[in-house]
Amino acid sequence: MAAQTLEEFLVAWTSIHLNKGLPVKPTETLSMYGITSIKALLLAEDTQNLFGFEWPPYLFFQDLTIAELAEEGNKMMEEI
Repeated sequence: MAAQTLEEFLVAWTSIHLNKGLPVKPTETLSMYGITSIKALLLAEDTQNLFGFEWPPYLFFQDLTIAELAEEGNKMMEEI
């Protein structure tokens, strides 16, 4: 799953893992696509492997859109 930005990665990941490959809107939350705790752990691991930062999986259950999650992740990457 190649992506240039964190937001593109999150959209692609959500499409593949939560939305049966169908398009995903970055203005929606992961909860809208039915994220589970197991999927949240997988997303956190995949993100760490690709982008080198670790974020707490509980963020995926907050009322943040995919775009807002990407913004939070970008801030965390700047801190590394």
